[in-house]
Amino acid sequence: MEKKKIKQALRTAYKEKLQHIGGLDAQRHSELICNYALTLPALQESKTIAAYASFDREVNTDRLLTGLLARGFKLVLPVIDNQTRKMEFRDAQNLSVLTLSAYGILEPQHGQRCLPQEIELYFIPGLAFDRKGNRLGRGGGYYDRYLSAIGPDAVKVGIAYQLQIDPALPVETHDLQVDLLITETGIIPV
Repeated sequence: MEKKKIKQALRTAYKEKLQHIGGLDAQRHSELICNYALTLPALQESKTIAAYASFDREVNTDRLLTGLLARGFKLVLPVIDNQTRKMEFRDAQNLSVLTLSAYGILEPQHGQRCLPQEIELYFIPGLAFDRKGNRLGRGGGYYDRYLSAIGPDAVKVGIAYQLQIDPALPVETHDLQVDLLITETGIIPV
């Protein structure tokens, strides 16, 4: 089977797995993940942090976002342009003014645009990751396209529940890799 079909089957399987994580477990695991994320040594060397507002069954990032803002980081979140199918990051210093996108994701539509070279650390969602840092996204390619243009020193951190760690994901040349993974069990170097 070709890689695209394998990836689509994996997306379906991981979406189904995520449906089975209970509300209390998801909340408890999300808190642990966010706490680990806020202790990353790489944060000490960073000023501008890219993260994401969680939706659907993703790890809930509310605690991470408020924790980063409380510590004085410049927080930027992704905004998707439906016309160009491109993603950019915009300033999100006030989470109460985020607006719901066409995809159902909270975005800082009116925040100031942040250039890729300004961002030192990225917290990245995914449907699945493997221990080599490979990531399976939702299939839109937004993160792969965006992160292909960032500097080599930017730290990329995948955030997921332990049940989203796959033994070995299929990889294509355009697929991005993360430098670290964080699950409810801790920080996993790749």
